[in-house]
Parts: sequence; C-alpha cells; structure tokens
Amino acid sequence: KQYAIFCPPLVEQNLNDLIARAHNRESLWKDLGVTLQASHNPGLRALFVGDSGTGKTLAASYVATALNAPLYRVDLAAIMNKYVGESEKNLGILLDLAAAADALLLFDEADSLFGRRTDAKQSGERYANMLTNFLLTRIENHPGIVILTTNSRERIDSGFNRRLDVIVDFPMPGFQERLQLWRNHLGKRSPGDNLCKTLASYCDLSGGQIRNVVLGAAGFGNSEQPINIQHLVVALQREYQKLGRNLPAQLEQLGR
Repeated sequence: KQYAIFCPPLVEQNLNDLIARAHNRESLWKDLGVTLQASHNPGLRALFVGDSGTGKTLAASYVATALNAPLYRVDLAAIMNKYVGESEKNLGILLDLAAAADALLLFDEADSLFGRRTDAKQSGERYANMLTNFLLTRIENHPGIVILTTNSRERIDSGFNRRLDVIVDFPMPGFQERLQLWRNHLGKRSPGDNLCKTLASYCDLSGGQIRNVVLGAAGFGNSEQPINIQHLVVALQREYQKLGRNLPAQLEQLGR
C-alpha cells in the first residue's frame, strides 16, 4: 500500500534518513570501535513531534511501507493496568512479540506512557515513576524499530532524549504543502485549481483537518459531480468551529 505524504523538504529528508538507517541497522556496527561493539543493539527509536493532523501517524505508515515491515499501532489503554506489575508484563509481551515478527511499533500520544517523572510524593506517583523507568529501559534494549508520537516534545521525559536515535519535527503545512493536500484530497471532484490556490493561501489547517473538510463537503452532494463551493465553505466553517475559531474573511467570500 502506497502512502502519499506531503511535507517540507527537511521532514522528507529526515524520514528518508530514518529509512536508510533502518535498512542498515543490522550491519551498522560492523568494524566500529570496541566501546560501541560492547553495546551492540540493532534497535532504532524515533520520536515524531507535531500538532494533531500534521502527518505523524501517516509518516509512520510510510516508513513501515518503505521497510516492508508490519506496523503495530499500540493500544495504550490495553497495555495500562491498574494492578501493579501488569502494565510492565503487558509491555514486555508486546515488545517480545514485535521483536519476533520484526514489526515496527507505533506509540501514538506516547507522553501518556513516557511522560515526565515527578518528585514522587505519593505512592501513585512513585509507581508511575517506576513504570516510566521500566518503559525507558525496555525500549532502549528493544532490538526492533519503535516510533513514538507526541504533540509536544516537552511532555516526553527528558531522560528518554538520549535514548532516541531520531527526532523529527512536523510543522504545520506551508502554502505548497497545503496546495498539494487540497489538490490530492479533492481529486477529480475539485471545483478548480484556482480554488485550491485560494484555499491554500488563506486556510491554515493541518493535513488531517483538510481531509475532514473535503470528506464533510463530499457528503453533501452528488458523488458524480465536482464538490460544490458552498458545501466546502460550510465544511470549512464547521472545522474552524471545532478549533474555536472564525473562518477567515477571505474564505467566507467564496460561498457568496
């Protein structure tokens, strides 16, 4: 399955570097110094940072596809358990299975598992810190590929930074990325490229939000016809309302 992602050149380069590193991770250690040989581990850990809808999860799918590796998206709710020791056991089983299948593990919103440790003044906080320590150690020793995503780098425990091999920042899309997103989401039902350029110029939404708008507008009309501009404006208004913001004045004019 092919994934079309549109991102700034630096993000694309970082993803390609990650893929190249992953391809070579088994032979990476060959003829390196004795200090590195003593800590030989083919595992690879990456953190994708960016606002919701900027393409972090899609990029993880892109990486897995490029590596021809199965992608396991971790259900954090299924791992976490109120009983002491059960969460560690669940994660241990998960990592063992992923290593055996050479699967890429994706931890979405990873700060819920790898969040900052506290001063541990209460027993619950102490257990949370112990769990974080266990997770950091297991991920560091895992021989496979792990990708974590977060909306904010500051939410990830600072002790995990040195354990990360790659950190990729996903900014909100610029004009060129937005234009490509509108073109590709609207496809053959686009009302016209001039409209796509107008939307890209004045609509500062993420890729995920643009997707929501196009699907919302498509649901109003005939699937055999181009998407109606008025329907697009209505879908845009609803998406901006979800953000607690007003539709840009330039876009309001489109529906008149």
